[in-house]
Amino acid sequence: MTIQELQEHANDTSHHIRWTNGAYGTYSRLISHAVTLHRSQFRVFSFSVAVFEETARLLRWDRSGIIYTESFKWADGRLFENLWRFNDLSVVDRGYDTTVSLADDDEAELALPKLRTYPKFENVRKGHLHRILVWDDRSPDDGPRRYITPSAKWATETLIGRATFGYIAFDVERGELVYLKDFWRVDHPGVLKEGNVYHELHGAEVRNIAKLGRAGDVRSINDGQVRASVGVQRTRTQSYLNHSRCSDGLVVEPYVHYRLVLETVGMPLNQFKSTRQLCEVIRDAIVGKAGFSYVAR
Repeated sequence: MTIQELQEHANDTSHHIRWTNGAYGTYSRLISHAVTLHRSQFRVFSFSVAVFEETARLLRWDRSGIIYTESFKWADGRLFENLWRFNDLSVVDRGYDTTVSLADDDEAELALPKLRTYPKFENVRKGHLHRILVWDDRSPDDGPRRYITPSAKWATETLIGRATFGYIAFDVERGELVYLKDFWRVDHPGVLKEGNVYHELHGAEVRNIAKLGRAGDVRSINDGQVRASVGVQRTRTQSYLNHSRCSDGLVVEPYVHYRLVLETVGMPLNQFKSTRQLCEVIRDAIVGKAGFSYVAR
């Protein structure tokens, strides 16, 4: 829909979105706060409360968008009841990603010598390290593997969408550094998972492709117990598109949390040691791209 059509729709239905500069400023601040929260914490979704003088709305954010309540009088007790109920929720129901936790001392001692060999990781300390669990869709009965990593080396600045984070991580089982890619894949039957793309490329013997480790959807875990996993982490905003308040033609993509491990760890391109090495890297990339194009056809 065009901006004019959205404005007309809002006017025709007493829409909840106001098309004023002040309203845009409010929306911007709300989104900015949600982005900061999801970037600084490991989350599947989050809640917030927007208060406007005597009224309020409850908001739920995930990688597909935002769900929010009708406006209500916050002083009538409903807000306090919701906060009281929220206080009794489990960490999973509050939106935390329980597949990430602080690394224990033994894991940290194993990981630190390897992690400190990576550029700009020389000063990494125990307190910086987290344990991230990764499953493999090709071995669904296997448990997750543990990877120890400091904060993301590459991080997204957006809230909605794939939300890619890249980590240089230590594989506890193999004792080696890996590249761990954490993102939200589009949940459509016709969209091939990235791990399956790598399997196809390796099966076709395409050259110069990074070696794939594990790749799979991130499980939901109750109370931190891996054996109590129930389903996978997925967005829910798309489930509310049929609500009467939603604009006609609004497209909200469904996403599933996904992690992929590459056992080939790259280096920044600006750290090449010579012109020859830079040219070799470009050559290898062209050869790999040519092989990929052949497989795609």
